[in-house]
Amino acid sequence: MSLKRIAAWFWGMTVILAILLTMTGWQATDAGWYDSWYSRSDLADRLDVREKTPEQAMKLMLDYITGASDTMDRSLPGIGEVYNAREKAHMKDVRRLYQSAMAVRNAAWLVTLAGVLLAAWKQDWKALALGYLQAGLCWLILIALLGLWAATGFTDFWTHFHELFFDNDLWLLNPATDFMIRICPEQLFFDLVIRIVLEITAVAAAGGIVSWCVLRRCRR
Repeated sequence: MSLKRIAAWFWGMTVILAILLTMTGWQATDAGWYDSWYSRSDLADRLDVREKTPEQAMKLMLDYITGASDTMDRSLPGIGEVYNAREKAHMKDVRRLYQSAMAVRNAAWLVTLAGVLLAAWKQDWKALALGYLQAGLCWLILIALLGLWAATGFTDFWTHFHELFFDNDLWLLNPATDFMIRICPEQLFFDLVIRIVLEITAVAAAGGIVSWCVLRRCRR
């Protein structure tokens, strides 16, 4: 395989990584989606708290993760201080992970742009299109395997995810003492992960269609 084809494949892998991190960042911090999920699940009633308490607690968490707020210190009617010291320590780790992921996302988009500019300069779109399709096949296999794993054994999938990205056990929370785990049941994360997988697949597939059209045009 030529160096040009390897570079094009690497470019394609980077593009899809950029899409993956962008879509994950958007969906994982979409307060509106959580509000809708809480409304559908009647979680407030099941937790015996005020109607908007889960939404308010989640908004506090999301603001901290994204950097919109530098603290998670807040009290809510009926439950008092929302998060304890262990939960705040875990969210500090989550915030660092999010910031690192967004830094990688930005770097990936820069590589994407550089590849597009180079292709435009050399008028060589065929290499990028082929590289994207080859990389897309690799990512499709990986995402399909992860999606199948999540769909058939989400507890195992979610446990391994935390063990991979966190070097402590702060993520092991207790429903009896930690409000965070009560407003973040496993079903919420399951629905979120499946949504992200489906949306990433749809966006990446659209890119594949564009690449296929470019290849067809280049062959004429």
